[in-house]
Amino acid sequence: MAKSNSDFQGERSPSNDDSAYRRLFEVHPEPMWVYALETLQFLAVNQAAINHYGYTRDEFLSMTLADISLSADGSALQEYIPTEEMGLNHAGVQPQCRADGSVILVDIMTHILEFGGQRAAMVIARDVTQQRQTEAKAQESKYLSQLAGRIARLGGWSVDLLTQQIQWSPQVYAIHEVPLDSPAPVLTAGIDFYPPEYRDRIRHLFMTCAEQGIPYDEELQIITAKGRRIWVRTIGEPVRDENGTIVKVQGAFQDITEKKHAEQALIFSQQQVRLLAESLPQIVWTAEPDGTVDYANAAFYDYLGENRNAHHVLQNWSTYLHPDDVEACITAWQTAVNSGNPYWVEFRVRSRAGEYRWHLVTATAIRNESGQISKWYGTGLDIHDRRLIETQLRESEARFRAVARATADVIWDWNLRDNTVWWNEGFQTVFGYSSAEIEPGLESWTRRVHPDELDRVMTEMNQVFKTHQSVWEGEYRFLHKNGSWKNVSDRGYLIFDDDGQPVRFVGGMTDITERLLLEEKLRQSQRLEAIGQLTGGVAHDFNNLLTVILGNTDLLAEQLKNSPNLHILAEMTQSAAQQGADLTHRLLAFARRQALTPQVVNVNSLLTGIDPLLRRTLTANIAIELVQGGGLWNCLIDRVQLETALLNLCLNARDAMPNGGKLTLETANAHLDYAYAEQHPEVTAGQYVLIAITDTGTGISPEHLHQVFDPFFTTKAAGKGTGLGLSMVYGFVKQSGGHIKLYSELGDGTTVKLYLPRVLQAESSPVLDDMTGILRGSETILVVEDNDLVRSYVETQLRSLGYRVIAVQTGDAAFQVIHQDPTIDLLFTDVMMPGGMNGKQLADRVRKLRPELKVLYTSGYTENAIVHQGRLDPGVLLLSKPYRLRDLARMVRQALMVGGIT
Repeated sequence: MAKSNSDFQGERSPSNDDSAYRRLFEVHPEPMWVYALETLQFLAVNQAAINHYGYTRDEFLSMTLADISLSADGSALQEYIPTEEMGLNHAGVQPQCRADGSVILVDIMTHILEFGGQRAAMVIARDVTQQRQTEAKAQESKYLSQLAGRIARLGGWSVDLLTQQIQWSPQVYAIHEVPLDSPAPVLTAGIDFYPPEYRDRIRHLFMTCAEQGIPYDEELQIITAKGRRIWVRTIGEPVRDENGTIVKVQGAFQDITEKKHAEQALIFSQQQVRLLAESLPQIVWTAEPDGTVDYANAAFYDYLGENRNAHHVLQNWSTYLHPDDVEACITAWQTAVNSGNPYWVEFRVRSRAGEYRWHLVTATAIRNESGQISKWYGTGLDIHDRRLIETQLRESEARFRAVARATADVIWDWNLRDNTVWWNEGFQTVFGYSSAEIEPGLESWTRRVHPDELDRVMTEMNQVFKTHQSVWEGEYRFLHKNGSWKNVSDRGYLIFDDDGQPVRFVGGMTDITERLLLEEKLRQSQRLEAIGQLTGGVAHDFNNLLTVILGNTDLLAEQLKNSPNLHILAEMTQSAAQQGADLTHRLLAFARRQALTPQVVNVNSLLTGIDPLLRRTLTANIAIELVQGGGLWNCLIDRVQLETALLNLCLNARDAMPNGGKLTLETANAHLDYAYAEQHPEVTAGQYVLIAITDTGTGISPEHLHQVFDPFFTTKAAGKGTGLGLSMVYGFVKQSGGHIKLYSELGDGTTVKLYLPRVLQAESSPVLDDMTGILRGSETILVVEDNDLVRSYVETQLRSLGYRVIAVQTGDAAFQVIHQDPTIDLLFTDVMMPGGMNGKQLADRVRKLRPELKVLYTSGYTENAIVHQGRLDPGVLLLSKPYRLRDLARMVRQALMVGGIT
């Protein structure tokens, strides 16, 4: 460099060497200046510094280095002031101010020299503000992309078909609960993660993809390394080489366990990564006016890995360019040489390692006093890392947006610095709002959270901010555009800056409304099933007692006819026992333990038949309307039980209309589709006969709607009802394979809809009982009953009817009697008995010994031994407890005349 200030100010005629360096200093594309080490006074600045900082040359030369530094007293500048005497030194990155007040980050390179008779430093100042901002954005965006993969629980995989080796992304390791430092399994071991029932399927899908190139997208189960069975969505597609041969199968795994269980969604996470940019010394070169390169500095040769004495390098510099960039680069250089305009081109240059790296190459023409170009001065700046960062930034942002669009959940991104919130397209899909209706800030969320829950949710979220936790989860109600409230599960992840302050909050919302409804329906169904099992057991024991009571009160009432006072007491006891029998009958109906005798019934004909009874039963101030659908299908149903159920519903409607009203009974053909069946798990999709009973009564309050089918639940006053009417109808319809639905609003009445399964057979003729009076006989009957009271009662009653009776307690004892006594004409047995042999098993053993023996069963409630799907097995005769003497006489006679089939 020059020895005095005059060398840069042109106060004396410079030598050729001094002039060259002065020109190089002046045309250098990056800011350069010289300042005194003692006073920090600027001694010289180049045109690039004047242009970049916005000060004039005179303003610069009147200032010191502290004037453009952000440090108040200049003490912080000491770390940037060079101490080494030789060479170009890197002083670090310093914040500086430009004339317009803006702050930039500058990478400082210094060189100590003597200038104008004093120790000075020459500075090359490279503005890295944009680069640092780009790096920060790229780091944040890539973090968001990876975090989105975590939220979505999505990972990639590939299988090399030659080596059978599997490559897994970290998220796939996490899904399989395999440690990251574990080696990825080979193909056969990978298939072992699938349970046996899925292995053939995934093996077939994979081999079809690998051999035929058919991609697949399946939802299957896997067993993780920790033994958990989870659902995954696995996607596979072929990868071909340049010859079209399939060499790999690649795809993705996504944990969809929560979706499969109608529970919360679709959830994203990202991982923070660090982007590194490598700073390389810049290249400096010169060229003749005709464009021939005649000089390059050491950094140029060092980058190429060539000897500096190899002059052919400069003559053949274009051979080091990427083949795709040569033509455009030379064309731009020739255009600059011919026009004298500055040269500014980005292209790739091969390094000593054979790597092509992007460079920004600039050149400026230096003209003499006559205006002719005397020299070209140029620089080459390595921008490879910056271009990679920009590319990664675009790709990362594109991946994040693609993942956000691909998921079925609502993805949100809250920028805490400017309080803006971004929503993906799921916000419109799930909640119905268009992008134009969504506010830009947090109010797009707070305005739609249910007012009763907003404070709670905000408190929970703020607690996460205060404690610097990374994850927040919550459930609350969110407003749909149509005015309804959706139950959502929300999960967010905080992103922190280098100072540990939260800067972004990214998460996902899943609509769990349907899942919660299904869970509530399941709980209600389980509750009703438990109540049914309890009532069935109680009814069994109660019916044994009622059998004895009813039978004995019948005898007492008959024998006390001549004693009026005692006869009245007998009849009162008889009436109370009958009410108890009716009660157990209703309990068994609700518990679905009654024995049904289904027939093919046309509901229109049935309603026509009971219409007179309904009109006599209901009060005169209630109008009854039958709306019978044309072409009504037949259904398979117990005719007597259906009539009883309809009568119960009509009586309930009458009680709901104390001041009169209208009762409508309507029939129609109906089809419950698969969508309806998915919403009501107890329903089988198919064709049904619909009976709708609608009243104009007081209706049912919303808080009671879920209890209407519970036994003993009633809104009537004490003594006005048992609460078993609707529960009996519910149990009967369910036991018949049908479906019941109730709609009601306070003040607007109630509609109960019965869906009865359709059959294609013609209507059955009603079975008429032509037996009258008390039937008697003289045959031999073997009674098998474990309850002592019932056994004694039955034995007494049958003897009173003229029969010869043998009574035993167990099935084994009964089998011994039949084996020894061939005169027995009828086996009358309880279904449930102690001793390891029930009534059905006893009958099966007996029929092997005596095929012609007649069998009559009795039971306090139905059992699977003789009843299946709520119906008696074909040919089976059952006398249900409790029964009266007339019922006993009739069924014994019927069994002896017809015979039970076991």
